[in-house]
Amino acid sequence: MPASGHPSGSHPAPPGPARPAQPAARGLCAFWLAGRCFGLDIRWVGEVVALDTITRVPSARPAIRGLFSLRGEPLVVVDLVRILELDDRDQAGGKVGLVLRLGELAAAIQVERVESIIPPGRGALVPRTDGEHRAVVGLLDDRAAGGRIVTVLDSDLLLERMHGLRYATDADD
Repeated sequence: MPASGHPSGSHPAPPGPARPAQPAARGLCAFWLAGRCFGLDIRWVGEVVALDTITRVPSARPAIRGLFSLRGEPLVVVDLVRILELDDRDQAGGKVGLVLRLGELAAAIQVERVESIIPPGRGALVPRTDGEHRAVVGLLDDRAAGGRIVTVLDSDLLLERMHGLRYATDADD
C-alpha cells in the first residue's frame, strides 16, 4: 500500500454511501469562524499568519475580502463562509489568516483564531446526515482529548469552489 494509506495511492472518494466520512488521514486544523469551531484537512493549511492590513479590491466578488502582503507577494483573502455558503450574513473575521494551498491555488481565509491541530485518529467522527449542509463532512468529537466538537469541512468542495471563484466572470454575478 502506498504511503498515502490508500490502495491506489491517490485521495479517497468523497464521503457518501459507498465511503463513510473519516477524519483527515493527516489530521485537522481546527479554527474559529463566525463563533463556530471548524476543521480543515491539515494538508491544505500552509501556515498561520497575522493579517495586519487587508487592502480592499474595488468591485471584487463578495467572497473576496481583499489582498494582503505575504512576504512581499500579494495573496487574496477570501471569505470561507461565503465560498461554502455556510451563512448569508456578513461575517467579520479576526486578525488571523490561514494560508491555504489548494493545488496551484493559494489564498488566505480570515479566522478568529486557531483552536488546535488534531492528529489523525483522535476523536470520533459522526458523518453528516442527509439534512446537513453539503460543505460539512461531519462532526468530530475531540472532547475526550480535551478538545471540542469540530465541524469538519469538505476540503474537496472548498477546492472546487475556489476554482469556481478563480474563473468566475461578471455574467456569473
